[in-house]
Amino acid sequence: MPYRTVTALCVAAWLVSIPAGSVSADRTAEQIRAVQKSVEPSTVIVSFYIERDDGAKADVRVLGTVVGKDNLVMFASAAVPPQFAQSQFKEFKIIVTKGDDLAEHEAEYLGKDDRAQLAFIKVTDSAAPALPALEFDETARVQVGDPLISVANLGEPDGYERVFQMTRIAAEIEQPITTYICMKGLGSPGTPVLTLDGKAVGVVGLVQINRGTNARPQMSLAQVLWPTERFIERIKDPPKGGNVVKQPWLGVQTLTPVTKDLAAYFKLGDRRGVVVGQVIEKSAAEKAGIKAEDIILAVNGKNITGTEGQLVENFSNDIREREVGETVEMEIWRAGKTQKVKVTLAPMPKMVAEAERFRDETFGLTVREMVVGDRLSRELPASETGVVVSFLNPAGWAHDGGLQPGDIIKKVQDQDTPTLAAFKKVFRAEVKKKPKEIVLFVLRGKADTQLVRIEPRW
Repeated sequence: MPYRTVTALCVAAWLVSIPAGSVSADRTAEQIRAVQKSVEPSTVIVSFYIERDDGAKADVRVLGTVVGKDNLVMFASAAVPPQFAQSQFKEFKIIVTKGDDLAEHEAEYLGKDDRAQLAFIKVTDSAAPALPALEFDETARVQVGDPLISVANLGEPDGYERVFQMTRIAAEIEQPITTYICMKGLGSPGTPVLTLDGKAVGVVGLVQINRGTNARPQMSLAQVLWPTERFIERIKDPPKGGNVVKQPWLGVQTLTPVTKDLAAYFKLGDRRGVVVGQVIEKSAAEKAGIKAEDIILAVNGKNITGTEGQLVENFSNDIREREVGETVEMEIWRAGKTQKVKVTLAPMPKMVAEAERFRDETFGLTVREMVVGDRLSRELPASETGVVVSFLNPAGWAHDGGLQPGDIIKKVQDQDTPTLAAFKKVFRAEVKKKPKEIVLFVLRGKADTQLVRIEPRW
């Protein structure tokens, strides 16, 4: 859901609210005010709503940044959550603030890139002013101890007042691109991070940090400086048509790190890597000949490195940072010896957000097409078919009949429904007959098959 910075901001308010002449000269305060004056005109509020499955509307307001000509605006992709279909995001606008005045302008949703952690819209209102685009510095380098400025905003009652706050870089982690952890909270996700001399060096990103041990991980979501190199190409070539930018996909899962003990057992010396737990059917990995229990040691001649707690994440990020269609050479250990295989990375399979849906108001039922992720999460074979129940109205006939979210409908009135198109055809035909009951054959969980009898109240 949208990130709203509405508390714990007052500690930084003095950075932007104290009149220039009210205190003794402060070089840092002057620099922050200069950044505020330069950056604030390039920020807008991105406004839209999510049409929930029950028909309710959930309003979203997030801080966006103008990054290209014709008012191209970027904002955090997390504000466009993957559990909703693209068609459920409605009425995109920007809100331009000037003093106490708020002006709305219609915009078109272009799509998102979860790897870059950014989504994009383009203003379509011809009456909208031409807003200055913020340019990101691709050459600037930062290091531990450097001061940074990030941006957040208050809510509508305060006119979406921008808040500029300062922090310092506290640590660097390799994932494999360097990511920077800061001493205290940054601004809103997806918003720019700048140096004191006004160079935009990245945006606020989100990463999983293990604050526990390898044996007992304690994962938490942390705000970080997401460096320019992780997203600059997406600004130059934004998505189109509301699409999700496809990430490269290897097709392996349940990866585990090669620990010191495992390395000693397999006589790998100082080398480390990841153990493949499962190879997904028809994936790039399967086509390349990678098998379960293979140990991947290197990619394109570069060893997989890191602490035990970082090995899997480092390998996964290395693949994620590559391009769809790219061919990589992997060194694997199998049956006591190493060998090399070439893998052409495929696009990520269709996700839940991209799945087509069908909604029947009378029965209070919404179903969607099955995607690869459904089969993997439930350990179902690649040949499994059907449609997935994604929503039930608590007062609807389907709910009263015992249908549950997540059920996979295999048959309607003893007629197979392997695809969404087949389900719609069969279901609509049966509804026209107004039968006393509609019988569904469903798969619940991994192997529980049931008959669900729905008694319509015509």
